[in-house]
Amino acid sequence: AISRLVCILVFKMKTNMSILVVGAGYVGLATAVFFATKGYATTVVEQNNRIISKLNSGQLHFLEPELQKKLQLVLKRKLLTFCLPEQHVYQRADFVFIAIDSANRQTGKMKLHHFQQLADWFGSSKRNTPLTVILKSTNIIGFAEQFRALLDKTRYGKNIRLVVNPEFLREGYAFQDTAQPWRIIVGADDKRHTAGLLRLYRKIYHPSIPIIVTDCKSAELIKLASNVYLAHRLSFIHEIAEFARQEMLDIESVKNGIGLDPRIGLDYFNPGLGFGGSCLPKDCKLMNSKEMKQTFSFETARTALKINDRLLRNLVAHLKRNLHSLRGKRIALLGLAFKPGVDDYRDSQALKLGYLLVKEGAQVAVYDPYISDISTVKSTRITPYPTINQAIDKTSAVIIGTAHKQFMNLKPSQVAGYVKKKLIYDYHNMLNRSSWEKAGFEII
Repeated sequence: AISRLVCILVFKMKTNMSILVVGAGYVGLATAVFFATKGYATTVVEQNNRIISKLNSGQLHFLEPELQKKLQLVLKRKLLTFCLPEQHVYQRADFVFIAIDSANRQTGKMKLHHFQQLADWFGSSKRNTPLTVILKSTNIIGFAEQFRALLDKTRYGKNIRLVVNPEFLREGYAFQDTAQPWRIIVGADDKRHTAGLLRLYRKIYHPSIPIIVTDCKSAELIKLASNVYLAHRLSFIHEIAEFARQEMLDIESVKNGIGLDPRIGLDYFNPGLGFGGSCLPKDCKLMNSKEMKQTFSFETARTALKINDRLLRNLVAHLKRNLHSLRGKRIALLGLAFKPGVDDYRDSQALKLGYLLVKEGAQVAVYDPYISDISTVKSTRITPYPTINQAIDKTSAVIIGTAHKQFMNLKPSQVAGYVKKKLIYDYHNMLNRSSWEKAGFEII
């Protein structure tokens, strides 16, 4: 009730209130906070009251330092408001940015019931000025057509302008990538639908930032294809590194020798445990979603996922050969997040590895400097510890799960006093191999 009252009061006070963002995740908050820093009074719709309370206090529910600073700034200036989802909020907006989790990460299927409700609310009232709905969520190719059909079934839905405007954010840099994107993609099947959004963007973005205007399906393909390319690029260097590891070759030299070709490059080219997170694995699945018209098979997407899974299976097989059996063995996993410097372990390769180890009968001790709560982990044999020393105590192997910078400071003398066996799997190549081997460790 309080959230609803605040929304009504803000709409009355701010006559220029026209921007509404649906969803308070990385994309939604980065989008909303950026508009607010540009002086636009912005409202974020979020269905979790606990998250709303936290955001109103200036605290994010995930780790994103720069975004949190900007959030606190715009809250002080009273340019950002948070509301529970209610129909009246949508009826007052000129621009609605949809940034909700739109696809199931495991199945690749769209969560259509959320969009059905949004379409009903958008199209239920007549407006003096047309509403522009912007899809920022990552969807299957052709989803905008499906959403357009939902809108057209409502009383006033045919008057709504629909635009596909995909995000290209890196976790840890969500605000920076929103404020200074490498490119902006705007897709609409009727170019007149893009006019208002383009005017808005030309006011707030530097003219040097490229804006590509295209149709909805092409915009959807650009988003998915970009992430599939990144996934395929990572799976390539992981496969090369796996072969180099097997043949006892110099992985770092091999990587640099390939990447220094300017046509290839060294960015996004570091071997590790594979790619994870909320985007790349999901988008590889969405490229071949069964909900799409099956007229084409994207084999690069399938291959990237296949190599990603094989990497972990091969690591477990190698560990089993080294220890003869994993049953009853205690294995330390240093890092659970899907990438360094974040607290997000959605589709984390480290967590997937933990599940594979548990399946083989191991007990997995986890330490991650950014993650304290792993309550959503579906195994009682994966146990978090508050310190590295507690996690590595009496372990038969230590695995670097995430390339957090802190792990570069590990010393052989520190680890040797705790482990049962001097065996470390460092696929991220963080440790100085020669110094560890001199201390009697086997580094893989």
